[in-house]
This record gives sequence, structure tokens and C-alpha cells, in this order.
Amino acid sequence: MANRDQLKAVGEMCPDFSYDDSLGKASAMSIADTSSRSCEICTHWDVKNQKCRIDVFDDVLTSLDQT
Repeated sequence: MANRDQLKAVGEMCPDFSYDDSLGKASAMSIADTSSRSCEICTHWDVKNQKCRIDVFDDVLTSLDQT
């Protein structure tokens, strides 16, 4: 399972990131958290299974390790 720092780092660098508008004000995240990209607020993130629905998380995370 990914930790919060990894989710933020991948969200910042992911070319497929798409903000999940359905989170809106009902989100438990603070307004400050929604100003930065994170997998937790992406439409492709499966909250229940804690994984990327389009299967790019591992690829992006690996590319971060390469730089």
C-alpha cells in the first residue's frame, strides 16, 4: 500500500491526473490539500482498493525513483 507522500509525489507527476470534482466540499481533505495534486483526489484512484484504476501508479512511482 502506498503512503501519503508517495500518493502526493505520483499525483504531482502523473500525466493522467484528473481532479475528482465529486469530492467537492464533502471531502475529508482540507482546502490546502486540494490545492496540490495527489492520487487521493484523482478520478482514477480506487479508494476502496487503494490502487490506480488505470494502472499507472507503479510506472509513475518508478520513474520518480529514476530521477
